[in-house]
Amino acid sequence: MADTKAGDQYRYVIKLGGVVREFNDPRAQQLTGFDMPNGFGLPSSDSNPASVLVDSNFTMPPFTEPTFNTMVIYEMHVGTFANTFAGAVQKLDYLKNLGINAVEVLPITQNPLFPDHVPANHDWGYDSVQMFAIKSSYGTPREFKEFVKQCHQRQIAVLVDVVYNHLVGNNLLKAFGGFTTSEIPGGVYLYGGDRADTGFGPRPDFGRPQVRQYINDNALLLLRDYGVDGLRFDDTIDIRAFGPTHVPNKEGAELLRDINVSYRSTDPKQPGKITIAEDLQSSGDVTLQSGPIGLEFNSQWDDTMVNVLRNVVSKVNDSERDLRAVKSALEKKMAGDVFTRVIYTENHDQVGHPPGQIRLPALIDTTSNHSSIFAKKRSTLAAAIMLTSPGIPLIFQGQEMLETRAFDFKTATNMDFGRADDPNIKGIVQMYRDLIALRRNLGGKTGGLAGQNLNVFHLDNSNKTLAYHRWENGGAGDDVVVVANFSNVPMQNLNIGFPREGQWHVRFNSGAKIYDPGFINGDSFDATANSGGKDGLNFNASVSVGPYSVVILSQ
Repeated sequence: MADTKAGDQYRYVIKLGGVVREFNDPRAQQLTGFDMPNGFGLPSSDSNPASVLVDSNFTMPPFTEPTFNTMVIYEMHVGTFANTFAGAVQKLDYLKNLGINAVEVLPITQNPLFPDHVPANHDWGYDSVQMFAIKSSYGTPREFKEFVKQCHQRQIAVLVDVVYNHLVGNNLLKAFGGFTTSEIPGGVYLYGGDRADTGFGPRPDFGRPQVRQYINDNALLLLRDYGVDGLRFDDTIDIRAFGPTHVPNKEGAELLRDINVSYRSTDPKQPGKITIAEDLQSSGDVTLQSGPIGLEFNSQWDDTMVNVLRNVVSKVNDSERDLRAVKSALEKKMAGDVFTRVIYTENHDQVGHPPGQIRLPALIDTTSNHSSIFAKKRSTLAAAIMLTSPGIPLIFQGQEMLETRAFDFKTATNMDFGRADDPNIKGIVQMYRDLIALRRNLGGKTGGLAGQNLNVFHLDNSNKTLAYHRWENGGAGDDVVVVANFSNVPMQNLNIGFPREGQWHVRFNSGAKIYDPGFINGDSFDATANSGGKDGLNFNASVSVGPYSVVILSQ
């Protein structure tokens, strides 16, 4: 209507059989009323949620996304990172200086208040009441667009975690069509029967055309109108299957493929955007780009490396560390392209379910001193392996500051940015900065870390040393050798194989005192590879590696 304006509130009125009912707009981009004590449920009074008109006028400047093989993702929970979208903008220069070129924000959709959470709007976001609405406590749709724009101005891509596998129980789509039945008690937009419940909430009816279009349009809204550069799909196994035995759900699988295909076929000018699945089944079909079973994602989360590395570095005794498992995790491939998996040593799930799933430094040192030398060295040892491995690396907010507090579900404690300047911690932040620069080949000397190829050529499970070669085409500036010591014993002049002769320069040494004055016996120097077979390679050289350290060399 001519007299409406942005900020106006409205509801739909549906009359069925003489009964008049009010409903929110299932495509409203903002809802109000969720900051009130009773702000959750189907609207029946002015104190309950209402849809809000938003101003869609916004110019998003062009942006070129980082290539998948150079992407380093920083997983961010907006509420605890900086409370709001506007607050997060104020911290973007920190991320830029860290070297991050992609942020993945946990879900930003509207969800209910939780009285037992402190504060009540602190939650992870995986409990959407309506897929299109931006969470009001974070800001407006326009403020989220401004966040995306400000990220782009700093050459940081924005990925959004989307939840299409379930809604929260009392969602705003419930009975939107005006009726429920005994077979579909949640309403016509939701499955009934054995496909109704995911264990987290009701499952949308992926077989209903209107529902498929609704979800597809939501994905396209984020990618097109909001200008985001990718989507991370939560729990895709509960979309393409159901039940504890994962009975295939063809309708859900078709929906996932339709979203990937429809966006790429209608927006060919934006080929650099990425879709990532949290499937966790190690299925190559998830990223298969053709055929009836290919879901056509670009990449998928892989828990193998995080499980292996956390297990290996948290062992108390060096003798219990199994480097064969590390080798297998490095070599794992689910498809022809090694960047079809996202790898990590921390993410929101791995650090957010205490007492078992906590921050890695706290898992390593179970005493009150979670910032001990052991916690620092072994957690960064794991991070260095992850950041030099085949795959797209992801770090969770605060990991680079040696955050030791679990990401608690009900309190979601705020980021302590003061740790970045703490004399006992700032060297660890610098270590992450240096590792990220090498991973992205910002100095032009470590191109192989963005390459497809890997050869784990040295494994000594007795002395707990491991070495591997990363490369794309080979040669100076491309070939990279990574040497790791998983023991508390310094390895002086460890003789290992090398892929090429000549001088190899130390580009990084995690045991160096520049990262912590408490690091000892960590000196490592350039090496000269000479002819002579070793570890299956034609050349050899000696490298010194400090306790629980990683050394990276290139020519």
